[in-house]
Amino acid sequence: MLLTESWRDAFPIEIQARYDFAETRNAAAILKTLNPGAFADLVNVLQAFSLSVDLLVRPGGNKSKIAAELDCAFRQRGYREARFEQDVTTRLVISAWGTEPAEIRETSNSYGGHKVDNVKDRAVVDVEWNPKDGNLDRDFANYVSLHEGGVIDVGVIVTRRGGDFRYFVRDLVAQVRAIEVPDATEAWTKRMKKTPADPLGTSTTSNFEKLVERLERGDARGCPLLAVAIGEQTFDAPDDLFDEVRHLAQENIVVTSDGLDVAVDAEDE
Repeated sequence: MLLTESWRDAFPIEIQARYDFAETRNAAAILKTLNPGAFADLVNVLQAFSLSVDLLVRPGGNKSKIAAELDCAFRQRGYREARFEQDVTTRLVISAWGTEPAEIRETSNSYGGHKVDNVKDRAVVDVEWNPKDGNLDRDFANYVSLHEGGVIDVGVIVTRRGGDFRYFVRDLVAQVRAIEVPDATEAWTKRMKKTPADPLGTSTTSNFEKLVERLERGDARGCPLLAVAIGEQTFDAPDDLFDEVRHLAQENIVVTSDGLDVAVDAEDE
């Protein structure tokens, strides 16, 4: 499938400088035209968001701090979580003939139960920071069914870049590990032990490049789909990495297994 580039006219230049985009069927233009409120909120979320040392150097989990932060930003702007459900009844009515009575063959199937991260107006946005391949396939299937059912106009997936971005994160982790902070909290020490040296190196996870492959082979079918990629250009580099790491290392914050933060009282350590 030939990809379109309406996102070049739809998004401000400063947004284009900080994210990568791909789309089918002029998804950005459709979103901006038919759902201007949802589009404006998407722009505002992207403008306000940036990667930091704190977000990138931490243990992984089912719902990373990055995805949780973005989802929270969407919720604050009126997007809401939803669940996709679909019941399909297939009926074949065979006409009567002579003395033979009419016959009806019928089957019923239920699909779904999957959650959609954020819905506003007739737009849906899923944040897939470091997804399994199956997550993207599920998102595509949901969007196609919702669009064919006339429930949505466009789908949006926010994810991360692969390739060089993986090595950028790996190098950042190595630089942070090399900084010794004599007065670091025990919470920071535990956090660094749990942080993998190559957080994005798992071969079973997906990324923007794999998402684009799905767009090009037509997996979105008739549903306009916009893909937004977070990468190195979204990183807000600190003025001084040592000072940033020292500040983080002195906070009494424990990063849980799902990547979220929990404050710890001194007497609890």
